Amino acid sequence: MTDNNETIIDSRVYEISFIFDNKLDEAAALKKAETLKQSIATLGGSFISEEAPYMRELAYEMIKVQNNINVRFNEGYFGWIKFSLDGDKVKELEKGLKVDEEIVRYLVVRTVAENTVYTKRAPVIKAEALALNEDGPSDEIASSDVNIDTTKDADIVAEAVSDVVVDTTASEETK
Repeated sequence: MTDNNETIIDSRVYEISFIFDNKLDEAAALKKAETLKQSIATLGGSFISEEAPYMRELAYEMIKVQNNINVRFNEGYFGWIKFSLDGDKVKELEKGLKVDEEIVRYLVVRTVAENTVYTKRAPVIKAEALALNEDGPSDEIASSDVNIDTTKDADIVAEAVSDVVVDTTASEETK
């Protein structure tokens, strides 16, 4: 056995995503994100990547109690920070986030250090858009592979689109 006096640091990679209050202006939201980064650095964390907060519409209404009043949020400043930090110190970070009145919602998850780039899904053309086209669907759209939304209502509209295509070709034959 050898005496090894090295300190082993259990540093893990985390990502925090957050939504700030929409009453902040853009400069205040950026300053708030920098303050969050400073608190991570104070706890001994190091940064991997980040996205500056930007105003966006939320997918659903969020309610947060501020000064004993339920405040509803439909939009807020969304951003994220990827960092490495000791697992025990993440709890300390979360304690500070819970009491902050300007943070509507946050989520800390364990992740990997590699670059995880968000990729957008291929656009979906809904059948309603094809049915409401005033010029009628073109032969290119009718013959191409179109990714059609297959929800319950879209199936009914898709049948209407096929009827429109039939009617369009029938009216061309009568000319």
